[in-house]
Amino acid sequence: MGCFLDPCTKNSQCESGWCVEHLGEGVCTVECQEECPDGWDCKQVASTGPDVAWVCVSLFSNLCKPCATAADCESPGGLEDACLDYGKEGAFCGGPCQTGNDCPTGFACTSVKTVDGVMVDQCVSENGSCPCTGKSVALGLWTPCDAVNEWGTCTGKRVCGEGGLTPCDAPAPALEICNGVDDDCDGAVDEPDAIGGSYVNLCDDGNGCTSDACKGADGCDHALLDAGECMDGDACTVGDHCENGVCVGLPVVCDDANPCTDDQCDGLGGCSSTYNAAPCDDKDPCTVADGCESGQCIGVAINCDCKADSDCVPFEDGDVCNGKLFCDTSAIPYECALVPGSQVKCPPSQGIDALCQSAFCDPVSGACSFVPAHEGFACSDSNACTVGDTCVQGKCQPGVSMICSDGNPCTDDSCNPQAGCVFTSNNAPCSDNNACTTGDTCKDGACVPTGATICDDSNPCTTDSCIPGGGCLYKLNELPCDDGNVCTTADHCHLGGCIGGSSLVCNDSNVCTDDTCDPLVGCKFKPNSSPCDDGNACTLGDVCGGGWCKGTSILTCDDNNPCTTNSCQVGVGCVFTNNVLPCDDGNACTQQDKCSGGACLAGTPIDCGDGDACTTDSCDPAKGCLHAFNTNPCDDGNACTLQDACAAGVCKGGPALVCSDNKPCTQDQCDPAKGCVYPPIVPCCGNGVVEAGEACDDGNNLNGDGCSAACASEASGCVTMGVDVRTLQQPPEKWQQSSCQTLCENTPTVIPAGWHIATAAEVAHLTKKLSFGSCAAYGICGSYWFGSGNLLTAGCSALNYTCPTGGCTAHTTHCYTQVMLIKDGKDGTCTTN
Repeated sequence: MGCFLDPCTKNSQCESGWCVEHLGEGVCTVECQEECPDGWDCKQVASTGPDVAWVCVSLFSNLCKPCATAADCESPGGLEDACLDYGKEGAFCGGPCQTGNDCPTGFACTSVKTVDGVMVDQCVSENGSCPCTGKSVALGLWTPCDAVNEWGTCTGKRVCGEGGLTPCDAPAPALEICNGVDDDCDGAVDEPDAIGGSYVNLCDDGNGCTSDACKGADGCDHALLDAGECMDGDACTVGDHCENGVCVGLPVVCDDANPCTDDQCDGLGGCSSTYNAAPCDDKDPCTVADGCESGQCIGVAINCDCKADSDCVPFEDGDVCNGKLFCDTSAIPYECALVPGSQVKCPPSQGIDALCQSAFCDPVSGACSFVPAHEGFACSDSNACTVGDTCVQGKCQPGVSMICSDGNPCTDDSCNPQAGCVFTSNNAPCSDNNACTTGDTCKDGACVPTGATICDDSNPCTTDSCIPGGGCLYKLNELPCDDGNVCTTADHCHLGGCIGGSSLVCNDSNVCTDDTCDPLVGCKFKPNSSPCDDGNACTLGDVCGGGWCKGTSILTCDDNNPCTTNSCQVGVGCVFTNNVLPCDDGNACTQQDKCSGGACLAGTPIDCGDGDACTTDSCDPAKGCLHAFNTNPCDDGNACTLQDACAAGVCKGGPALVCSDNKPCTQDQCDPAKGCVYPPIVPCCGNGVVEAGEACDDGNNLNGDGCSAACASEASGCVTMGVDVRTLQQPPEKWQQSSCQTLCENTPTVIPAGWHIATAAEVAHLTKKLSFGSCAAYGICGSYWFGSGNLLTAGCSALNYTCPTGGCTAHTTHCYTQVMLIKDGKDGTCTTN
């Protein structure tokens, strides 16, 4: 059984039961939970059982696999693998990377060009080659290659075999010849090649009297022509035309009309002449024995001197056509001369026979006639529809009929005696000798196709094309295709058929679906109700439903320890984390208890001191602080009491301190903070001096002697007092007027001008004589006043006082201090009117 990375072809060969693809080869892998070696990833795969399996899958399953297109490198785990250009080696699959650490040993992360010309970062073999794997050999994988020369580029394959990649099987590009083969691999068959800047007909035999055509695999065809103009290459012929594939011409007629030259064709398309010594007629009657010399007709001069016409008779040549002689006496010496008009000038032959006749004058009769000439010479019978006309016995005999054929099926060939061959365009069906066109019809003298041949055998595994000289060509290809089965991938053509590739892996990595593949539809992921694990340790009873794994209840995490913070982590479950929160160690005698190491540690001992001297303080671990009342001596904070002692938890003052300095002009007062104080009384009643605010001062404080103890005239009677009672909030904020005030002041904290604080005697008197109504609720009755500030220290009522708006909201018990003011000049001891 194979271990990790051992080669394999099926799952049963591996210890783990899983055979996967790695670097283009099948290798054994291992199961995993999360971690896999570098270059591998833990993936969920479908198994034959109800459960799913997690195995290590290679990130480089296609790396170094031979390829031709990007599609050859596609796989479920390698969607970003590109088909890379390795130069002369061919093309091979790469693998995506960002750094060199992303690539396996022997590969480097390089920016490289794909076969599509795109630059990508991929893992590339460091030695520039990719060896064939056993799987590549078994599948016959291949990579494209080229053969290049001056004639073009031919493509081929390098196939993985037992000895590695085979040599490139691409044929060497060659000059195109007529053989039905694409010799130069340019996609066209038997097309003319450009040589020296001009296109050369593949089947040109150099004979203008043959119709040359390429018949594909059958080679060249040279049909013999029986008509049409041509060039026989002989400058001494004219009217060259084709006869049974041979160019035939008629001899050129050379005649310079000089009997003293022999005329012939010079071989350059013209005529040449050579001198002869033939007899001739120089047309001079005074010469005899005319003969050719140096191209001229020369006679022997005779004496033509005469005296009368009869003297000229001996000189007559007996040819009346030459005229008659007379003795011309118009000049000396006299000479025998021709009688003007006596010569017979025969007009030349006219018409079609002119070349074949010569004018002849009968020397005896002088009658003109025509005799045959240029026997066998070419002539023209003025009928453009005959060729090879020749002179026969003085007549231009018509030759054979002109064959009017331009070799064009799109013209109707005829002959007009005046114009010659006439080629009239027709609209007959025709063939443009191109098997790749249809509906060929003649138009304007040319064969014009109306459509293209549709070459489609409905087979995606053939590359359909049309060869003008051969028709439809269905060339087998190796392209990707579709075998009609959605459950196969990387289908490709082979030997004309579509072969399914690897099976489609239907795996949505979801344990809550049953993954299957339908050949018509493809992957199906049907939800199931299997037990599962939703990956959340904080749920219980996980089960599949609707394609999702869901917990049916929430895990409760509580260890009943206040010194741990209870939580549930998705991947772990219950977590009890020690905290440092405040806690209660169960001992009421400790405070600021704090959690540490998962336990509640005792804090500092609680301070049970209540600051009250009238309680004995202690601590009970179960109950906490205890404050037992005592009867200890204490200080009630009031210097105006004596023998203070605790009672029921309260420090109570004893007898009041009696303050008296026995001086009439001082106020005997007790200040709770200072004890006895004696502020001066100004003005002072009883000092014998009438001062401001006094009506009299008789030096005593007695009534009934005309000047009252208040230094008021007893003769005048009582006057109405002005009274103002002020309430001071504790702790002090400001002076407040009571509900029974009789004066409104502007400055609450300052005693208004013209007023003074009531003395103890005035207070005592007023509380007996006056009814203050609601003022009694403020504890005025039974109160007494002393000293500056007049803090109320006895008989104080405990009232429920609400703090001012914007401050407190709760009711707090306060003790109020009240101050009674007396209008200056009023007798505080007098009963009000």
